[in-house]
Amino acid sequence: MSDKRKDLETSATAPGADCPTVLVIDDESVIRQSLELLLETYGFQVALARDGAQGLAAFRRIEPDLVLTDIVMPNQDGIETILTMRRERPSAKIIAMSGRGSVGNAEYIDIAARLGADAAIPKPLDAAKLIATVQALMTAPLLPAARAA
Repeated sequence: MSDKRKDLETSATAPGADCPTVLVIDDESVIRQSLELLLETYGFQVALARDGAQGLAAFRRIEPDLVLTDIVMPNQDGIETILTMRRERPSAKIIAMSGRGSVGNAEYIDIAARLGADAAIPKPLDAAKLIATVQALMTAPLLPAARAA
């Protein structure tokens, strides 16, 4: 894990303004860490949150360029988080992700898309599809960041 980690459970430091910031909200630490590594490869600053309540606090504090949020989480689910973010900042770019769950005949991921997520992708995540989705929502094309030798 990188030393510059912006995990909100351990750091109150907001990411720098030099590159786009992505806020990853997921209750599974493996997913948070995997997304952090992937997104950093493409030059993003990454902030991490464990649940919707923590994610919403970070959203207000750092105003990320993009939010990746799980739907099924403790303390505050992704649907409520998306609705609040959309109400507070209608221009926010939000990608919902979920591996399970439904209400009636509708999957959570479909509900998230109808309630304000710009895109919805299923888990397990496909890295190429995720980056393509992020790229479609961002104005500049994404290229892997150069790594120092």
